[in-house]
Amino acid sequence: MANCFHLCLMTAEETMLDEAAEYCRIPTADGSVGILADHAPMLCAVCEGEVRCRMEDGRERIFHVPAGVASVRDNSVTILTDRAEERQSR
Repeated sequence: MANCFHLCLMTAEETMLDEAAEYCRIPTADGSVGILADHAPMLCAVCEGEVRCRMEDGRERIFHVPAGVASVRDNSVTILTDRAEERQSR
């Protein structure tokens, strides 16, 4: 799992994503934040938009979220939101 981190996207009803990722882009009030392995600890509000993820196997996954919160710590990213809808990669 070199250059990867644990990524978890959760709603109140289910865990939408729980696996290793190489990259994640999160929409915030100040613009998008890109996350790579060994990112500094951070807690931020997530705004409506697309969470884009590149998984360990190279797949891209995209989720539309209305809002939420994201925590980055110890090579682990957790995104909590009311709901999330997976979109097709372009």
